[in-house]
Amino acid sequence: MYQVIGITKTLYYYAVTCLGIFLLLNYQDMSTLVAGPVMDLRRPVTSAVGIGAALFYLLGQTFLFVWLCKLPFICKIFPPIDGEWDMKLQSNWGIKQKWLGQGDGSSLYIVEGKVKIKARLFNVKMEFVGTDGYSESKTISVSVRPSDQTGLLDLNYMFINYTRVPVATDTNQHTGAARVFVKESGTGLIMEGTYFTDRKWTEGLNTAGLVTFTRPHAG
Repeated sequence: MYQVIGITKTLYYYAVTCLGIFLLLNYQDMSTLVAGPVMDLRRPVTSAVGIGAALFYLLGQTFLFVWLCKLPFICKIFPPIDGEWDMKLQSNWGIKQKWLGQGDGSSLYIVEGKVKIKARLFNVKMEFVGTDGYSESKTISVSVRPSDQTGLLDLNYMFINYTRVPVATDTNQHTGAARVFVKESGTGLIMEGTYFTDRKWTEGLNTAGLVTFTRPHAG
């Protein structure tokens, strides 16, 4: 998630945090430290850096980050995407089935399932399980970045899909990628965009389509 503000700003905020901790811990002895040998600064500086790192870890890599992302100001910078989502895929597989003589290609092929997102400051992980249990996916890499084209946040990810007992037109494993936009709706956040896979690409059976994430309805 740090990609939202960039590595430069992330390091800047870390440095400011360490400086603030250093001043807070040593404000009574500041004149002595400044007037003394440079080596006398080593221990207080090391302590400030260590405490700053621990603070960044607690606030950025634990459940506290999930809570922070729900605060009114923070959520505008880091969207609260952590948790469970309903995912709907609308694939072009229906069209390809027509090529195979298995349908009329009049509609998109629908796949639904659940996605669990674990979002932290320095990493995001996603796992998908289809409602029918046919396949599941795990992400290889995920990034969240501002889009210069739309002004929205992009959730970009690559994934590996696993299918234990594939049909003849499928494979046990394939990779894919998606780019979805994080948007606000009347009921909260939604994410939608496009995806594609390399599933049996040598036979022209790779797929692409629309993907939509919505929060599960309560009750």
